[in-house]
Amino acid sequence: MGKSFELEFSFVEKWGRLANAEYFRIYVYALSNFKKNGKILSVDEIAKKLHISRESAEEAVDFWITAEVLHADGSGYSFAKIEKKEAKKDLTSTTRLRTRPSYDAAEIDAAAAVNEKVDYLFREAEKILEKILSPSDFELIYSFVDWLGLPVEVVIMLLRFAAGQGKTGKRYLETVAIDWADKGINTYESAEEYIREIELKLSNEGKVRAILGIYDRALSQTEKKYISLWTFEKNIPVELISEAYDRTVAATGKLSWAYMNKILTSWQGEGLKTVDEIKASEALFKLKNAPVKERSGGQKSKFNNYVDTNKPDYSNFAEEILKDMLGE
Repeated sequence: MGKSFELEFSFVEKWGRLANAEYFRIYVYALSNFKKNGKILSVDEIAKKLHISRESAEEAVDFWITAEVLHADGSGYSFAKIEKKEAKKDLTSTTRLRTRPSYDAAEIDAAAAVNEKVDYLFREAEKILEKILSPSDFELIYSFVDWLGLPVEVVIMLLRFAAGQGKTGKRYLETVAIDWADKGINTYESAEEYIREIELKLSNEGKVRAILGIYDRALSQTEKKYISLWTFEKNIPVELISEAYDRTVAATGKLSWAYMNKILTSWQGEGLKTVDEIKASEALFKLKNAPVKERSGGQKSKFNNYVDTNKPDYSNFAEEILKDMLGE
């Protein structure tokens, strides 16, 4: 009996309605091949094995990447669902070990009385969050220092950052604090650098959203990764992203993140950093690959090298006439 695999009922119920039949078929075939052989098929391989066009296969893969069922990576894609399950397994064991402890009011009061920095933290927190702290607020903020081991100055920076984003809910603050602790952001300098990076990403994200006309919805994680890759990791100028978007829509009739990424990666590989450089490079390529007649301005043809031996030689004609006139 051959190997088999299962698709979760929730997956079939959701994407059976939202994805067209061709996309669904391509995903199931690629997944079955991966389950059977441990190999991720390329877009070209999918197209060949399913007897469909490369454009159809690429469009399907792009759809599943945007849906976050697949992950985009440097070589093509990977199966997001499998990776998420493994990550969840690891996270579960970690979370059990790192459950936030509870503190009673007397314990927190004693800590503030003994440690002036803790007392200062609470006073600053009320200013930053613009409210009088509740017992649960005191407990949460104190846990960042006692449980996670973050210095008071780092916690203050965290609170200011969250307030600046308009996100001061307890769950968000705890998530950010755990993230910072996991990343080793435990000094004023490292926190300052991390916040600078995040603000840069958010700024670039806003610019790209404006270029793509995405105003009325949140970006998916895959879309955010593309933007971060272009603007932060590869430092691609915004004007090139705009040019790539225009060309993508002209070629495909829609926004395709994968298609845009190929264009931008190609330009970066050629060392092109401005739209003018791109156009100059394309003009040069066109000139080099143009037919001979076009390159020479229409002056040459296939008959240019033909020599007619019967054709009279007029090169000395004027000189001969002059000699006759002089009687030479």
